[in-house]
Amino acid sequence: MPKILLISSGSRDLTKGAIVAACNTVNGEEGVEYSVPSVYYITVLTCSDSCTLAALCFPAYTTTASSDGCACRCTEGGHGDACLPVAFPEPPSTDGADLCVRDVRVDVEVNVSFETSVVCYVGVTFAADVVVDVESMSWSVRNVTLANCLFVSGASLYVVGWRSDPTAGQRVDVLISGLESCSGGGVVVANRFPPGSRVTVVDSVLIAEARVAYRGAYDLGDASACLVVHKVNLTGSVLTIARTRVAAVFRDAVGVLFGGVALSSRGALYVDGLSVQTVLGLCVSVEGGVAAIGGSVVAFVGSGFLLCKHAVSVRGAVSVSGSAVALVRSEFLSTEEHAVAFCSTVSLDDGSMLLAKGNVHDGVLREMLHAAGAVTAAGSTLSFVRNRALLPRMLSLSLSLAAGAHLRVACNGAGGRVLSTAEEYAAAGFGDAGSIDVAGCDACDRDTHCYASGTAMASMTDGVCVCACGSGGYGEACVPVRAPVLPPAVGTASSVFVCEGVTVRSVFVVPAGASEVTLRHVVLDGVSSVLYVPWMARDGVRIVVQDVSLLNGAVLYVMGGGGLRGAVAAGSDESGPVELSVCDVEALNGALVLTGTFPAGSVLTVTDTLLVSARPTPLVYLPGSQSSPYAPVLVLSGLRLVRSVLVVSGVALVTVMTGGRTVVVDGAVLKLVGGGVAVDAAVVRITVNICPNSIDSAVDRCFYRFVSILNG
Repeated sequence: MPKILLISSGSRDLTKGAIVAACNTVNGEEGVEYSVPSVYYITVLTCSDSCTLAALCFPAYTTTASSDGCACRCTEGGHGDACLPVAFPEPPSTDGADLCVRDVRVDVEVNVSFETSVVCYVGVTFAADVVVDVESMSWSVRNVTLANCLFVSGASLYVVGWRSDPTAGQRVDVLISGLESCSGGGVVVANRFPPGSRVTVVDSVLIAEARVAYRGAYDLGDASACLVVHKVNLTGSVLTIARTRVAAVFRDAVGVLFGGVALSSRGALYVDGLSVQTVLGLCVSVEGGVAAIGGSVVAFVGSGFLLCKHAVSVRGAVSVSGSAVALVRSEFLSTEEHAVAFCSTVSLDDGSMLLAKGNVHDGVLREMLHAAGAVTAAGSTLSFVRNRALLPRMLSLSLSLAAGAHLRVACNGAGGRVLSTAEEYAAAGFGDAGSIDVAGCDACDRDTHCYASGTAMASMTDGVCVCACGSGGYGEACVPVRAPVLPPAVGTASSVFVCEGVTVRSVFVVPAGASEVTLRHVVLDGVSSVLYVPWMARDGVRIVVQDVSLLNGAVLYVMGGGGLRGAVAAGSDESGPVELSVCDVEALNGALVLTGTFPAGSVLTVTDTLLVSARPTPLVYLPGSQSSPYAPVLVLSGLRLVRSVLVVSGVALVTVMTGGRTVVVDGAVLKLVGGGVAVDAAVVRITVNICPNSIDSAVDRCFYRFVSILNG
């Protein structure tokens, strides 16, 4: 057992007074030893004991303690929280001083703790771990800033708060902006932060191609993800993750991991503009459940989740009291199973709200939202507004509504049609028709569209129901906690992404909003790369893949949107056209995959290309794919062309494997909506079965028919 106080038996200096030891901890645990000779009188108080004046105050300058004994009231001459006889000096003024470390490389571990109230790194490259122990920093207000920093060589960032409840009067502001980690490290935010604190991760890129090995000192266990938020207790404080890209591209990966979420006294967790991509892993995993009480908020807003098993998985009970949980304008794309999965019970009471509004789920196997345990509500509201799902069933849950609880729905679409009656909603998984309050697409009321207790009124503006907040309501849904103001994006994001003249063996990420993407004179060696069109420019995208080699199982995926996005784009201007040019590409045991829906006016061309495969190529990003064993070199997976054209010209496709297939249409069949496919001078060859009459692949026969038709 560690000793926290040791007094030798020979000491006789303490002739008057007493020793009081109260609520001391070592490594976050209370079990400590006090080695004090019996000649001295010592009082030991545990953390669960009531506070006493003798333990916390300087008695000579203290009149009384507060009613709970935990705050000192000073007499004249007493100073500070402990009523000391001398005022504690204020920290030196930093007005006009630049306290930041800028534009250097650090190759040794950085530990920030005592004797500082400000930590600031700008443009620094870290090749070793950075540990910021906020609890051990000095002064009541502590500021931590990392801006535009690069973590390399597997280095990770740890921001660690208090292991037990912080003392009163503390506050922390943490800003992690523009951080980039693509070399095997990650970011950990752990423990408790005092009321009024703000912890923000914004405009960052976190990529992991293998499991991130974090330190064992913070009770993480086997937890691993690009971003880990572990045992964070938000009492009157706000954690924000915004405008950040996360890619965890290995088997059973987790993008963002929450080791339990506990919020109280208007605490908030805001996830705003987060983009997460996995290899059919968990994009966001919450281990240990969610507890939100006292006007708190958990919100996922405007985020995108790509190629996940579940976009959001909550393992543990969800308990919401007098608080709000919101899923707003998020896209759940190519999920293998349910988009949002609650693996245990969900309970709402005391005026709580679960709001799902404007979300899109294009999964074809499971419902958008699933709850394994019972969902119960008392005096609370579950509201589903303008969500769209590809399947006819949107929900999979068992719902129990007690007195004062409501299930409200408006203008949701499932299975290609807008639900308009209680019976249709019941068939879509919303429970008993008699318990469903249905509003039309032109209706606008605060009880359905807004967090009612924070809303003064709701009104229709330009076809959108807008919530006007009253006292205590904030944001578009008038929830109880104001979202923090994010810093402006650093610089202007480039609309052009160019990768040229390099060998790529690790995952790269195309910046959001890019309008031009070029891969030229590039070797992709054993890496699966995704060009996901919906995360690029909305008004149109040009993609050029020229003189690219695909080696050792490398696969290049060009992905359009999901079926729902395409269905809208077919009759609207939601997305601009895509111009894809693939030319002079050579593949040896690699593959090219075209998948998803491309908007009206798109032109996809594959020309002057040789694709050869002699062994199966893993297609890790295709949910449920059975194509891999056939060693295909060209895969059209659920490809849907909306008034668009696919041209394959001057291409040789060769599979050197018994039973192989050069071209595979995987999943949904190729759909042409006012578009077409042209194949010219293409050679499709399987070395075992060369004669067209003996080819056992329906897709290969299809391509031979294309060639025959086009060439007369």
